[in-house]
This record gives sequence, C-alpha cells and structure tokens, in this order.
Amino acid sequence: MSRILFTLTPATGHVRPALPVARALVDEGHDVVVYTGRKFAQAVTATGAKHAPIVQGRDIDDAEFDAWSLAHGAPAPGIRRLQWDVRHHFVETVPGFLADIDDLVSAERPDVVVMDNAFLAGGIAARRYGLPSVLFSVSPLAISSKDTAPFGMGLQPPRTGFDGLRYRLLEWFTRNVVFRDVQKVAERVVRDAGQPVPDGFFLDWVQTAVTRVLHTSVPSFEYPRSDLPENVELVGPYLPAGIDRFDPPAWWDDVLDARATGRPVVLVTQGTVATDPERLLWPAIDGLADEEVLVVATTEENPGYPANVRATPFVPFERLLPLVDVMVTNGGFGGVQQALAAGVPVVVAGRTEDKAEVGARVAWSGVGLALPTDRLTDRTTSQEVRRGVRRVLDNPSFARRAAELAQEYAGYDGVARTVSVLTEVAGASR
Repeated sequence: MSRILFTLTPATGHVRPALPVARALVDEGHDVVVYTGRKFAQAVTATGAKHAPIVQGRDIDDAEFDAWSLAHGAPAPGIRRLQWDVRHHFVETVPGFLADIDDLVSAERPDVVVMDNAFLAGGIAARRYGLPSVLFSVSPLAISSKDTAPFGMGLQPPRTGFDGLRYRLLEWFTRNVVFRDVQKVAERVVRDAGQPVPDGFFLDWVQTAVTRVLHTSVPSFEYPRSDLPENVELVGPYLPAGIDRFDPPAWWDDVLDARATGRPVVLVTQGTVATDPERLLWPAIDGLADEEVLVVATTEENPGYPANVRATPFVPFERLLPLVDVMVTNGGFGGVQQALAAGVPVVVAGRTEDKAEVGARVAWSGVGLALPTDRLTDRTTSQEVRRGVRRVLDNPSFARRAAELAQEYAGYDGVARTVSVLTEVAGASR
C-alpha cells in the first residue's frame, strides 16, 4: 500500500472535493495524510485519513476571507484587488506552507504529493524532494492556451481572427503589466525555496510542473484546446456523495409537494467565500418573492422572508438537486458541477475569484445564463435574477442541454479514476 500526502488550500471549495478521494484511498488500505486548515480536522478524520494541521502557514477560515483581506489593506474590487489577492493569498503564503510540508515529508515519507490547483507550495515541495505529484482542479482549467483568453476574464474562446489577436494582446498585458510585480515575487519565493524558477507565467507553474493534472470536469463544460499538455486528463467531478449527514428540515415536505405538483423549485446558494448576502441572496429572494416558485435558500431562517422561501444554512446538494428545476448561484465551480451532474440548469451571478470563468462556460455550453453584476460590489439585482430564472424556466432548451450534460457526467467516475492514477503514480515512485 502507498503513503499519500494531500496538501490543500484551507478553503471549503478546495478541501471538500478531496474528501471522497481520501476516503476511497483509505478504504483501499492506503495511508493518507491531509495537510490543511484546522477547521477541516473533523471532516478529514471522518474519512479515515490523518489530519495534519497548518502550523507555520497561514490558516484563515474561508468564511472570514474578505474580512481578513480588508483588515490587512486589501483595496476595493478591481484590478488592484486582484493583484493584491493573488500576491497575498497565492504567492506569499508559500514559505509558511513549505515549512510545514518539510516536517510532514520527513515524518510521513509519502510516495506521492496531491494538491489542489491553488496550492503552489505542494508542487514546490514535491520537486524539492523528488516526489511525483498529482494536481486536481477546483476551478475551470486555468492553463494558458492559444485557444483561450487569459484566465479570469470570463471571455469565451475566440470566434474570429480579431478575437484571437485581441486575446494575445490581453495575455501580454496580463503577464507584463497586471502581474509583472507578482511574477517577480513568485520567482523570488521559488528561488528562496532552493528550486530553479520554472519557465513561463507563474500562474501556470502549479499545473505545468506536476506529474499529472486531473481536471474535474467533462469535455462539454470545458473549452477545447489544441495545445493541452499531455499530463492533463479530464476525469469528471468529485461528487461528495455520502459525506454529510442529512436531517431533513421541517419544511422538506414542501419541496416534495412542489415537485409532485409541478411547481418549480429554485435553489439559491452563494457559496463559502463571497458570503455577503447583498451580492446575490437578498436580491434573489426579493426578485422571486412574487413568482409561482418555491425558493430554497442556503442561509439562516428568517420570519421576514417571503412566503415562498424555505431557508437552511446547509443541505446536502446530492439530496436536494434531484428536486430542483434551476439553481441560482454566484458561480462556485464545485456547486455548478454538482448541478449539471444532476441535470439542473443554472443562473450564475458572480465575477470574483474564478466565477467569471464559470459563468462564461455556463453560457458557452448552453446550460444556463450568466447575469451581469456591479463592477465594484459584484452585486446583481432582483430584476436580473427574476428575468434570468424566468427565462431558464420558460425556455426548455436550458433544461434539455443540462440533461445532456448529466448523461455525459454519468459516464465519468472522477473519484475512482483519481484513485487509480494516484495508485499508479505512487507505485511507480516506490
């Protein structure tokens, strides 16, 4: 059996996808250690894996991400905020994480290092110790390509030669102007770790310098690329089936009744990082108040909500999505993948982090709509949500296309394929 070390960004959307994989590896008899935030200790140990807490690295509760950033001088949303976030959360966290991983490698002697695609330290540590490494994605595929726009802009593949030229200019501007200073910081961090600086753009390093890249999606939801690296494989999503205990809320029968009578059920969810309810939750609840739909909102209950709203802070999507007609979301990659695997069309309203890319793929694949949001606040409006939901419910093409993708998703078992790859890579290492 193999010894497998997971190194994960301490954020819900990065840790939860790995839990089914960790559990499957443990079930096969492998020794699994998961290095991530203390918040996730119980969830990790519930899989049978060993939790290794962040000690010298930065361990921020992702629910406090925005508050921490603002308290440490983050600017208002925009290009300067993007620069700040990438530098402070992606690059400058590396030395602390590496110090912890040094101790873990010495103590655990892993055969392979596994990481999410935001955890640069995992790839550096693997190279430092000559270990094979496997990366899994928690976002749309972010590797630079001549067939796509620069990642993060939410632009679909070029349709004309002019689009292609414009994208190459945007790529040059992104690398040489927007992230010029962050590139230098990233190069310094790698040199300080005693490693040669990789070629190319620093945001590509974590994916181009690992042994294998497992992209957790399917071809119909990912842009085609003629220059996809040979180490990249689309494996399908990691669906978190059976991870969470489910105690149905008191109003669960209302959902069952709505489904039975043909009343549309609309799920409204805002994820775990961009949690300001004024961005999406409140506008959605207000915009759908007078619609003939049942709204299920993942937020605290409030007696002041409209009569058609049912609220709960958390409900396992695997139980709810089969009863849902459309999901309204700020665009978290994992949640959208779960919706599509269940054949549920989506309405996306969000552009922070990787959400502009998720929304662009939703529109490109025909499974839903991407709504406009305010450039500074990333808020949508009640009118936009109402129009978006009505359009998706009234136009059967969205549900039909989502059902087609659900069939494609059903042909993949991301967890099983990942376990197979990790076993293969670790065995070769031994």
